[in-house]
Order: sequence, then structure tokens, then C-alpha cells
Amino acid sequence: MKTQTAPPINSSFDDLVEAGVADASPQVVQKNGGRRVGVQTHVPGRHPGGPPGVTISGFQTNSDTDDDPGSELSEPEFASTRVNLNPSPTGHSKSRNGKSGGKRVRTRTDTDEDDDDDDFSTQLRPLALRRKGSVAPTPIRIINSNYNQPSPPGEGGGGDGDYSEKGQASPTPSATSISSLLREKLGQVPIPGMFRNKKPKEYKLQAFVAVLFLSIILLVGSIYIIHKEKELQKSYFDRIRFSSKDRRIRVTNIQDRIVLTGVLGVNLNPRDKPWPCLPENQRENETCLEWMGKARLFLKTKAPPPKGISPGSISTHLEFSTDGINTMNGNGNNNNILCYGIYWEALNAQFPLQDCYDMGEQRGGYFYGGGEMERDQWPLNKTVVPYLPFVTGTKVETDGVFQWGRSLRRYYVNSEGAAIKITDKSPLFVSINHPEPKKICFGAAHDGFGFPEEIDEVNGFKLPFLNYTICTAENVLEISKRLADKDIWERLKHEDAQLTYSMATSPIWKIRPEVLDHGNQSDVALLNHTDKIAGIHSSEGFILLDETWQKYIGDLEADTDRFMNLAETFNITKRRGFRIALTTGPFFSTQSSNYVEGLERGVWITEKSRENSGHPSRHVPALTQYDKWNSVAVLDVTKSESRSWLYDKVKGLAEKYGIDALYADMGTTSDLPEYYQYSERVPSSDHAKDMLLQTIRSIPHLSTIGVSSAVKLPKPPTFVGLSPTESSWQGLQTVIPNILTLGLAGFPFLIPGSIGGDFFVQTKKNNNNNEATNDTTTTPSPPPSPPQVLPERELYIRWLQLAHFLPVVQYSFLPNDYDEEVINIATELQKDRKLKISKFLKKAMDEALTTGMPIIRPLWMIDPLDSNCLKISDEFAIGEDIIVAPILRSNSTERDIYLPRGIWKDEVERSSTKGERWLHNYKAKHNQIPYFIKLPDTGQILSRK
Repeated sequence: MKTQTAPPINSSFDDLVEAGVADASPQVVQKNGGRRVGVQTHVPGRHPGGPPGVTISGFQTNSDTDDDPGSELSEPEFASTRVNLNPSPTGHSKSRNGKSGGKRVRTRTDTDEDDDDDDFSTQLRPLALRRKGSVAPTPIRIINSNYNQPSPPGEGGGGDGDYSEKGQASPTPSATSISSLLREKLGQVPIPGMFRNKKPKEYKLQAFVAVLFLSIILLVGSIYIIHKEKELQKSYFDRIRFSSKDRRIRVTNIQDRIVLTGVLGVNLNPRDKPWPCLPENQRENETCLEWMGKARLFLKTKAPPPKGISPGSISTHLEFSTDGINTMNGNGNNNNILCYGIYWEALNAQFPLQDCYDMGEQRGGYFYGGGEMERDQWPLNKTVVPYLPFVTGTKVETDGVFQWGRSLRRYYVNSEGAAIKITDKSPLFVSINHPEPKKICFGAAHDGFGFPEEIDEVNGFKLPFLNYTICTAENVLEISKRLADKDIWERLKHEDAQLTYSMATSPIWKIRPEVLDHGNQSDVALLNHTDKIAGIHSSEGFILLDETWQKYIGDLEADTDRFMNLAETFNITKRRGFRIALTTGPFFSTQSSNYVEGLERGVWITEKSRENSGHPSRHVPALTQYDKWNSVAVLDVTKSESRSWLYDKVKGLAEKYGIDALYADMGTTSDLPEYYQYSERVPSSDHAKDMLLQTIRSIPHLSTIGVSSAVKLPKPPTFVGLSPTESSWQGLQTVIPNILTLGLAGFPFLIPGSIGGDFFVQTKKNNNNNEATNDTTTTPSPPPSPPQVLPERELYIRWLQLAHFLPVVQYSFLPNDYDEEVINIATELQKDRKLKISKFLKKAMDEALTTGMPIIRPLWMIDPLDSNCLKISDEFAIGEDIIVAPILRSNSTERDIYLPRGIWKDEVERSSTKGERWLHNYKAKHNQIPYFIKLPDTGQILSRK
């Protein structure tokens, strides 16, 4: 038998195990919630009460409970304490101060009966154990613990270290389970000194407080900013919010939806502050703000026009209705239309008045209206117009200088349901997407030409003003219906109504100058031309002659050198079934027989007065150039004497030649002399046109079927003619946008120009898009080709197809100028127009007379909520019944077509299809034009939910 060698005195627990003295499986004993912990190590062969063995008793961790004060041992007693190899549950051990025990330890026997009087039969010196984490973890310093604090005098404290000063072993805790030991270890993880006085719950609380504090700061800051913004804004009439700081305006409709935003007074300095107007400048029921020395702004509620009254009948100054918002909303006839007046008054001649509004898909929507352009302007968002006077022009951009077309209207509407109507008296300037994109701007200034200065006898020159009305509705269709002219039918004669309808079925045959340029055989050439027309078409419609029937413009007499007997020629033509219309206007050549007579009677506009420069006014006629005549005087229609003189001249002309109608060629502002003045002031030179038209229309038994230029709606049967269009594919593509624009602006009765175009330009082909472009190259080029005498054949066919769905068909080039196929296409289209299309045109004309809605309409007038309909510029509708989608590009037999909601009958494929969808790559032959007729009784099925 192997002799067991006693381990060294300083053996560790592992040494004891290795020596076979201690049991390697410690038993953890825990009492009082883990406050006393010990590890019992069993030595084989020993039992309680046997020979002395070795029992390593643990120490007591920090305890707040005094279990047995009488069991404390003094320091000497601890040194002689018997170590029992099979101890009973550990006894109580506590320091004198009751907090930091572990320095005095006593063990108990298996029975717990004697708490204070145990005898220790055997005393062993304590073992000097190595520090083992698995046996006796190093005591850590715990907050609020006296574990490592010096003991009071007389105590046996071990000092600050893990061992006592006398070198005794650090007490080993007793335990009952490994899990308890692990929890004890985890609870003793060292804490950095900077956090010794903090607990984990305190971190969470402090973080929560910090986040709450920051949230409160952000909330208070946001409320402050919003409050300051609200202070800077004032709500006018519940639907307009205006910031006096940055002058931003926001307009909402009756449903509180924003329909228009912009900036008023864009030329004001941001540092300029507005002030309330002085009492003498205030107006009743108006809000007045003044920017010192620059401008004054008035805002006021305006009542919308009642049903049956056009917007032109609304007062064009600020003495409009004082009805409040409740009146407008309470009247059932108002249909939730809200209107507001904005009036700017310049206080400085050098300060330009200008307001800009947002346009775009995200803000402001799509804008429509204004007047003709050479480019595609439907909607206005895709075009660029520099800041220029809003006056009539030739539409053709010369040397890069933009000009408006011959017919304009001061009316704009956006897809959100807001409309802007500028008064006629404001000297209006307009810009679109220039210089800032996505902006449409309106300004006022006297330019000395289109808008001459107004002189006040007391104050001298009057300063400009900008006055317009903003109206809102639920959508663009509702606002268009409400603001359309509804008094067209008023005092319309029966014969005028019948002539208006006949214009839809009977073409206008415009005679080109070269047709009559045959010397003394011109009257014969005219008769031959009418025979040519009758050969392909029934003898009906108007034969229209331009100014070339005179020798000099303004003669108001036939050129006897070319027409031997024009009266008889006209009589023969009328017996064939045609009617005769001649062109006349306010322009008189200085070589005409009437110029001298007019000079003696003072009927011409004169040069500007030189009174301000010290020179007396000499009333010298102001001359200009018009068309091919280089020296032309212009009739001063503001004088009653001039109008009476013209009345007599034209009446005598009609009686002499037996003509049926007139076409009034008004010219444009760009045709006037550079320095001119009327005898009476007009807001702009364009407003003189209406005076001239009224004079001509008053001649009895003489109809005025057309006018070349207009800024106001003429009464039927007077149709407004489009500006002359270039004979090219690009020119063809501008026809629909211009018709849609003028129709929306208030001109429902339109003459779309001649089939094939009105004039030619020297062009070269663009290889990218096959469209004609102006040849501006300065490099040497081949000799010019002979002047073009006919439009391109394919172009003519596509133009022919488009024109037969428009209100009036006007020929300048005849179908039999081409081949038999073109004649057949024209014949079939004319037959289809009479049998099918004319009834829809007549119905749309009736609606135009009573409601003011255009005859040719954009697709959004069928469905204003369909975003696809808002931007389509190459399709149109006749009323609400027909959709036409012509082919407008060279060498093309297909296109994409969009149909709005409804059930539509395809007249090419002879099938029905449902709307609200695209028809991609729709094919149409050269002799076909895609159009669709709406089937009846589908409203309830297709109504929106």
C-alpha cells in the first residue's frame, strides 16, 4: 500500500487533489441568499470526528444580515481554528462593523445545535493557497463596501490587499453549485472608475432624458419657425395666402386644393418692406400694401361672372363687386367658382411691374392659352417665349426675334383649375420659361410702340399698371366652361346664323395672286379657275380674292388693266353657284387714288407729336411697309371721320361689283409705323382692330366672313383666320396646337388656313427628322432651284385629311393640280364630311354659340382628370363626339393614338374599342385618316367611381 504523503503546508487545492487528499468535486453550500459561500473539500478516509484532516473553509462575502453576532472569532482564534474535512453548513462570519466579513471564519459540525460553544479538537495552520479562479475568486472592491477598507483598531483586518498582513490564506468561499458560482462571477465584473457611482438603470434614465430634451428643443424650434412663417403670411378671403416677406402667393380652390402658386412683384428687393397704404390711397373692401417709392398692391375679392355673361363683361378695374366669399359660395349658379382681383400700380417710372407663377407637373400644372406661335405651344410648358409685349405679329421668327401670331387673347388657364384673365387696359408683357424655367410671367410697361404712354394733362405721363383676375374651380374643364363667352348668340340675325352653318359645309376657294397674273386676261383666268373647281367639286362656297384684285392696295377699285369688266366676271361666277368675297383693310398705298383724298380729310395715323421737344405737331402721316407695298398709310380708325369715310368707300365697292362678303385683313402691330400715334388713345394698337371691324360689319347686305387678326371675339359669321402657315411638315404640325390655343382663348369659329400651306421658304432637308428647316448657311451653295409652285404631294394629302375635320375648309392649291389619286381622296373626304362630319360640326357650333366652348377641343375637355389628355397636342375632338388623330409626319403610315374614357367606334377598322388606353403603332394608309366616333348611352357604364 502506497503511503500517502501529506501535502506541503502551502499547497493549493489542485495540489491537494493531486495528492489524493481532497475531493475534486467540490460541494457548494449557500446560505442566506448566497451571502455565505464556501467550498467543501473532502479528503478520503476522513469523516467528521475522525483524525484531523484538512477542510478549507471559505470566507463570507459582503453581507447586510447579522446572522450570529456571538459566533465571531478573534484574530488569534482564527489562526488556531480547526479545519474539518467534512464540515457542516458554514457558520456565520462577520466583521465588527457588520459589513465586511471574511477575515474571521469559523466552521461548524454537521449538527447545527451548538452555535457558540464548539470545541475545535484540531488546529492547523491555514494553507497559503495560490490564487485560483476556480477555487477562490479574488475578492473585488464593491461600491459601498468596506471589504478592502482598513479595519478599526483592534480588528484583524487584512488591509487593502487580498491577503492579511500576517500572511494567512485568503478565505475560500463555499458554494453548492457551479451555476451559482458563475452568477457570482458575472456579478463581480470590474466597473471602470468613472462609472463607480452610476448604476445601469441610471444610464437608461439619463439617455431617455437626453432624447426627451432634444425632442422638446426640436419641437419648440419647429413651432417657433412655423409661427414666424404664419406671422409673415396673411390669409386673404380664406383661399389666398400671401407672404409679405417674400411675396409668395398660394391660391386654393373651394376644396382647399392648391391650384396656383407664384411670386408677386419679382423685381422688388427682398430687403424692401411693405407698409399699409396711407388712408388717402386706401380703397373700400380692398387690402392695400405699398413698397415705398416703387409700387402699390391691391387685393380684393371679385364675384365670378353669373351664368350667361362672359368674363369680358366683368369690370376690368377694381370697382368690381364687393360680394364676399359667402355670397359666391352660397349662390347655386356660381358652381364653386372663386375669383380674386390683383392690381399693381407703379410709383416709379423706372420700376417694372412683374408677377410670375409656377408651371410644371409638380407645381402649377400645365398652362394653356395666349395666342398663336410658330412652334408647338400645347401645352405652354414646352415652349420658350422671351419677355416681350403681348401684341400681334407675323408669328414668323425673323433673325431669332420672337413674334406672337395675328390673334391673341389675354387669357390663360392651367390644368389644376386656375385661370388668369388680364384686363385690356394693362400694357401687358408676357414671358414663358424665360429666363427662369417653369415660370410664366406677366408684367406691365409702356414701350412707346405697342403700348404708347398715356399723357395726363395735370401729372404728365401716367405710370403703368397691371390688373388681372384669378379664378379657381374644381378642374380645368369647369373653369373653362364658366369663363367662356356665353353671349355670342345675342342679337345674332337668322341669316348670319345660317351663313355660319354653311361655312362648315361650303369651302372657301382662295385665289392665289399668280392665278390672276395674266395681264388683260385676268378676268378670263378667274373664270377658267372656277371651271376647274367645278370639275372636281360642286359649285358652292366663296371665291376669295386677296388685295391683288386692285392695282395698288387701298384703291378699292378693280385694276382695269387686268380686269376689263370685273363686275360681269363676278356675275358669271355667281351664276355658277359661287359667292364672291373681296379682301380689304386699313392699309392704303401712297400711290392709290384714295391716298390724297384721305390726306386732305386727315384720316391717316400721324407721326408722334413733338410738343414735348418744343416743336409743334405737324400731323404728318406715319408711313410703313405692308406686304409687297413699300409706302403705305394706315387708317386712323379712332377718329369717327375716318370710320365714316371708310364706310362710304366700302359700301360703294359692294354696290358696284355686287360682292357678297368681305374678308378684313387687319394687319398686326408689327406692320405699323415705328413712330405713330392715333388721334385718340387706345390701350394698345391691337384694340383699334375692333373699331375697324365694327365699321365694316355695319354695312347693310354685306357679310364679313373672316378677319385676319383679332384680340376680341368677333360676332358670327365672322371667323378668325389663322396666321399664314409655312408649307412644310413643321408648318402642318403647328395647325392643331394653334387651333386648340385660340379655341380655348375664346375664338371658337376659326379658319385654319389653306390646305398645303400659305407660303414657301427656301429649305433644306434635315436628315434626322425629315423636317424642313431654314437654310441659314453662309458657305457657297449650288444655284437656287426654281421657286416651288406646289406643296409636296404627301404633305398635301395629309393636310387635306386634317382640314376636312376643321370648322372651315379653305383651298388655295386645288386637288386637280396633282394626280387622279389625290382627286379621289379629296372627293371621298368631302363626301364623308357632308354625310357624317357636318352634323357633328353643326352640333358643336350650336354649343359654341350658347356656351362659348370651342368647336375643336383638346382631349382633356372630354376627361379633365386624365393626365394623358392634358399634354396631347396632335389629336383633337369635335365637341365631345369625334376624336381625330391625323398623320402629321413625312413617310409615315402609323402613329400612337390615345382614346379618353368612353366607347369609341373606329371608322378605319370598323370596330369598337374602349377608351382610357393607348393604341400603339396604329396603321393608316395614305388615303386614310384615323378618327373615332363616340357611341351613345355609355355614360353610366363608364362613369367614374
